Amino acid sequence: MEALFPLHYLPCIAWFQQAAKYSAIHIECSEHFVKQSYRSRCRILAANGVQVLSIPVVQPSKQKTILSATAMDMEFSWPHQHWQSLVSAYGKSAFFLYYRDGFEAIYRNPGNSLHAFNLALIKQLLSCFKLPIQLYQTSEYQAEWPGISDYRNSFQAKNPNPENELLKPIRYWQVFEDKYGYVGNLSAIDLLFNLGPEAEEQLRS
Repeated sequence: MEALFPLHYLPCIAWFQQAAKYSAIHIECSEHFVKQSYRSRCRILAANGVQVLSIPVVQPSKQKTILSATAMDMEFSWPHQHWQSLVSAYGKSAFFLYYRDGFEAIYRNPGNSLHAFNLALIKQLLSCFKLPIQLYQTSEYQAEWPGISDYRNSFQAKNPNPENELLKPIRYWQVFEDKYGYVGNLSAIDLLFNLGPEAEEQLRS
C-alpha cells in the first residue's frame, strides 16, 4: 500500500496516525502553495490557550507558487519567535528537554525554503516517534493518484472540529489542561513533548 500526504508545518496528530499505517509515503511537494493552510501554520497549546504559529512566505503578486519553490520571508525574526513560543508552551512538559536539541537546531538554521524546513521537521518528528517511514517527494502535480490513498485534503486548518480528523481518539496529559481542558489534534509536537516514547504506541494503536 502507498499513500500521498501533504507537506505541512509540524503536522497534526491525525497526519501521523495515518502515516503510521505505511512503511513508505509520498509527500506532495508539487502543488501550489495554499494560504492559511497547515502548509505554513500549526496549532499548539500555550499559556493563553490554543496558539497558531504561522510562517510568513514570499509570494509574487497575483502569481501562484509551487510549494517546493515557496520561500519563507526571512525579514522577520519568526524562527526565533516560533521557537520561543514552543519553549514557553512546552518547557515544563515531561519530555521537552529530552527532544529539544534536534528541533532547536532546525529553528536556528531554517534556511529560506518552506519545503525544506517543513520536511526537516517532519523527519525529526518521525525519528523521535521511532516511525521508520521512507519518504518520497513528488516531482510533478497529479490531481489523481490511482491505487494510492490520497490524504492531501484530509487535514484542514479551517476545520472547526479538528478532532474529527483523528483516526481514533487520543488522550494524554497536556501542560495547560487544567486551565483549558484537553485539546485534541494539535501539532504532533504537543504529543511528543508531553508523552515522549509512549507516543509511538498511541500513534500505531
